Amino acid sequence: MIEYRITIDEDHSGNFAREISGEALELRWRLGMNAAYDSMAAASWAHITLLNPDGAFSPERRHLAIGARVRIQSIAEGIRRRHFTGVISRIEPDAGAYGEKLARIELADILPWLADSPARLPPQSDVTAGQVIAQLLDNATIRRAPLAGFCLIDVPGFSEIDGIRIFPPQNHPRRLQAGKTRFAYVGDWWRDSTSARAAISEIAASERGRFYIDRAGTAVFLDRHHTLTQTAVAASFADDMAGLRYSYGDQRVNHIALRMRPRQIGAPRSLLWQLKAPQKIDQRSELELTLRLVDERDQPLGLLALDAVEAHFEDADGSGEPRSRGLLAEAVELGTSSLRLRISNRTRHPALLAQLHIIGQALYRRDPLEIVAADGEGMHRYGLKRLSLEAPALSDIATAQAVASYELARRRRPRGTITSLSLQARQQPAAALSLSLFDRIRISEAQTGHRDREYFIVGEAHQAAASGEHEVTWTLEEADSAQFVLLDSSRIDDSAAVLAPY
Repeated sequence: MIEYRITIDEDHSGNFAREISGEALELRWRLGMNAAYDSMAAASWAHITLLNPDGAFSPERRHLAIGARVRIQSIAEGIRRRHFTGVISRIEPDAGAYGEKLARIELADILPWLADSPARLPPQSDVTAGQVIAQLLDNATIRRAPLAGFCLIDVPGFSEIDGIRIFPPQNHPRRLQAGKTRFAYVGDWWRDSTSARAAISEIAASERGRFYIDRAGTAVFLDRHHTLTQTAVAASFADDMAGLRYSYGDQRVNHIALRMRPRQIGAPRSLLWQLKAPQKIDQRSELELTLRLVDERDQPLGLLALDAVEAHFEDADGSGEPRSRGLLAEAVELGTSSLRLRISNRTRHPALLAQLHIIGQALYRRDPLEIVAADGEGMHRYGLKRLSLEAPALSDIATAQAVASYELARRRRPRGTITSLSLQARQQPAAALSLSLFDRIRISEAQTGHRDREYFIVGEAHQAAASGEHEVTWTLEEADSAQFVLLDSSRIDDSAAVLAPY
């Protein structure tokens, strides 16, 4: 028998004190990647269908806050397991006195917030993917998990100063591996419209790592070696699954084109931006400007170093008399390809900003290079199958070639692969309820002849009913370490194994 616990953190303390399990009719949730080899997970979601005869889940009758955290757990064979932690993003109670009187609560993870947060970072150089992702998370506007006990100015119940703490810099729990590649420069291609979610996706793709939100709501980044080094098998299945999807040759690739961008460093103390027309600055006023730095082709220009903000002020009456006292132009925030300035006039008279020059060192993105790895024999024997990869943070040709060669080596031969597997929790409760993202499993299936092949779970989808029916479907990706040699752990007598090129 499987029991479900659905609890809401109504007071934002992290206690999840309000339980709504008794009203739940159906639970559905999904986490992880949409497909094998994805670097960025899709947004996790959960849908909860509830009985609502007395309006307990009608927010205008009883307060139920958008943004409040909800946790889904199961209890089976005496073991409590967490399955989903997210925030309420939408509530849909049925209307009408004679309808079904149900309510549907939709939960989400932090990825929608990251999609709405701009990717603004100071210049980044010689950094790993994990370092950049940590900064993008810190700078994003993310609803903090516990609010109780912290200070929210002018919010009743949260603004008492005595005994109230200030939020720490880290705004969300995370578990981030460093990454294997040190990127020379990061973010010089981002525009003001680039979101933190898009930026994280590009960094994860450049590393060929994985970013996702786990069952506890933690942001996780795995480097590209993670699936090569995690060799422990968590469970095995042999003709005892509820269903699976199998195909032969569908995931083969024999021509890979990886696009990367070489960089060129400009001369120090160069003119990067200048004001095109004078601007009037009113008396006792303050103006903030965001400057987008571009090159002569209107492409984003990296701000490698800011040397000076040179401003020249004059009287606003047209006399051209220079002024400086009480007038200031200063940089308040550095982006990788933008700059936020504050222009202040603390005098009692208007002034004219006649000239404004931004002096610094630029980082230029040159025309993209396409690094190709191809299997000529495979193209002629099996037919051409192309794959294009974008790695905008890569500027080193040798690393780009190694990445392309690795992707080709693991996918160039036609193979039978299982793309998804389903289980019924009543028949296999331990596996269906406990296995999660990037657990490794072994599968054999007699009808296809698929034998002792290993996979990683890269996505999980659950559907559970109050009756106890629970089906889980895993999205799978073939484990690579069976194809590559791992020093000090692999057997070298397999003729199909090769040394991983990166």
